Amino acid sequence: MPRTRTLLPERENELSQHYRRWRPALLSFFLKRVHDHAEAEDLTQETFARIFGAAGADTGLHSGYIFQVAANLLRDRARRSKVRADYREMIGALQGQGIDWLDPEKIAADRNALSLLVAGLAELPERTRTIFVLYRIENIDKHLIAESFAISRSAVEKHVARAMMHLMARARKNGQ
Repeated sequence: MPRTRTLLPERENELSQHYRRWRPALLSFFLKRVHDHAEAEDLTQETFARIFGAAGADTGLHSGYIFQVAANLLRDRARRSKVRADYREMIGALQGQGIDWLDPEKIAADRNALSLLVAGLAELPERTRTIFVLYRIENIDKHLIAESFAISRSAVEKHVARAMMHLMARARKNGQ
C-alpha cells in the first residue's frame, strides 16, 4: 500500500494562503510569456508543485524564490520545445531525401511485402528466378546473363518479363 503524505491542518492552511497570494502573479507571469492560458495554468500548477513538494518546504516563501522556480520552468519548457522542433526538422529533411526513419508500422508493412516477394520468387521456375535475381537485384547486364546461360538476350528479357508479370499478379492478389 503506497504511503500518502498528510499535512497538518495549520500547514495545509498556510500552503493555501501562499497559493491564493501567488497564483494570480504567477499566472500573469506565464501568460505574458507563453500566450496560452492552458499552458500558463499548467506552469503555475507545476511551480506550486515544485515549491510545496520540496523537502522541508519553507513557510517564508518570497517572490525571488517563487519566480526563480517559474523562470526555471520556462527554460525547461523552451529546451523541450527546441529539442522537439529540431527533431521535427530532422524528420522533415529525411523525408525530402527519401530516407525513412524507424517507424514500426512501416517496418512491419515492409517486412510483410518482402516476405510476399520472397514467396513469389520461390514460385517461379529456378532458371527464371535466377535470371530475374541476376538482372533486377544484382544489376548484371542482360548480355552477360545471356552468355552465362547460353541463351539469347531476348530470352533473358522474356524470363525477366515473365517473372515481373508473376510477381505483379501476386501482389495484386494480395492487395499490395
